[in-house]
Amino acid sequence: MRISKIAPGFALIGTFVWIAAAALPAEAQTANSAKPAPDLGAGKQAYMDNCARCHGPTGAGDGRDSKRMFPHPRRLSEGVFKFRTTASGTPPTDEDLFHTISEGLPGSRMPDFQRLPDETRWQLIYYVQSLAPVFKEQKPEPLKLGTDPGLKKINLERGKQLYTQLGCNACHGNLGRGNGPSAATLVDQWNEPTRPADLTEGWSYRSGSAPKDIMARLMTGIDGTPMPSYAEAVKPDEVWDLAYYVNSLQVVPHWKQQVEAVKSSGTLPESAEDPLWKTTPRTDLKLSGAFYRANEILPTTVRAISVQALYNENEIVFRLSWHDPSENREVPPDAAALVFLPDPKSKWRTGSLRSWPAGPDAPTLDLSQWSADKDSKQGLYEDGEWSLVLKRPGQAGGALGIMVWDGGNGEQGRHRANSSWVDLVLK
Repeated sequence: MRISKIAPGFALIGTFVWIAAAALPAEAQTANSAKPAPDLGAGKQAYMDNCARCHGPTGAGDGRDSKRMFPHPRRLSEGVFKFRTTASGTPPTDEDLFHTISEGLPGSRMPDFQRLPDETRWQLIYYVQSLAPVFKEQKPEPLKLGTDPGLKKINLERGKQLYTQLGCNACHGNLGRGNGPSAATLVDQWNEPTRPADLTEGWSYRSGSAPKDIMARLMTGIDGTPMPSYAEAVKPDEVWDLAYYVNSLQVVPHWKQQVEAVKSSGTLPESAEDPLWKTTPRTDLKLSGAFYRANEILPTTVRAISVQALYNENEIVFRLSWHDPSENREVPPDAAALVFLPDPKSKWRTGSLRSWPAGPDAPTLDLSQWSADKDSKQGLYEDGEWSLVLKRPGQAGGALGIMVWDGGNGEQGRHRANSSWVDLVLK
């Protein structure tokens, strides 16, 4: 079974996030929010209460929590804003900022602030603008994005051709999994490593995943990153074709809080490509990086995983699949582990695998591990995606957690992504 048809999804200890903010038409953003008169005193108070611990008291991105975040908080005083409806190199509109503050940035530590009254959010915008000279030096230049023509008028084949012609696959990969040949070499304006989006994971888009949102990104670009604007490179109708093609790469995730193991008669699958998996339910779990070095969080490139399970009278077998931008079979290798906790109420603690169990009353954490350097025949890597089968004796339920290591990130043993504990249920 090709993993391209299995959406990843996962979460074990912590929450991994990435930068984002959807750019919508101004009339949609301000439909229920009339602008009040600026009050910088009120805006500063709201900023210090809600924003300074990340973005810093002066907007320099140096708040006390900033080093523990990846991506790092925006340096607001520099005036470089990624998600806008304006031309590349120009500041965002008031409505762009209002939308970002209201909706947050999926994939980053930036939450939505819908809990704040509209007036408070507007005052925050005025104060943020006062921190960046660009708002006095330049005026926003809104782009005309046109009207969404709808899928019936779209030429998806032309969109697919543009995807290659414009070099989208060089960063995002042929199937949109973020594994293009240039992906590992990209840096942003601040010389920090940056990764192209995995276009199959629509839930992770930082600026919205609908065709109109993708259209905005293609036309405006993402300032401060290698993502350029195509406003001068292609015609608007062609950009709509490309936007719809990118949208078509997304896979619908199956987020659940439990993994259902289905009883099967006879021999269980030995291969991740066995046809039995096509009719086996899957659970998608988000993964998060929760480990630190010198007070800085170690970012993870694996954000989700898909899990399927079958069992018989003697054993249970799991199929795992996840996206990884590079295949690493040398040290440090790509790796994965299933962690079983028979009693979810028992005490345990995080740390290295060698530290478990914790204390005399803690249960033994049962591990099933795989490593690409030692189990080369067990894992299949295909165009940015790993799939493998892990088999174990017995048929017990309980709590299940999953860990994934991307050897391309280095620091094997610490630099891992984790799911949350989920229930393993035998059906």
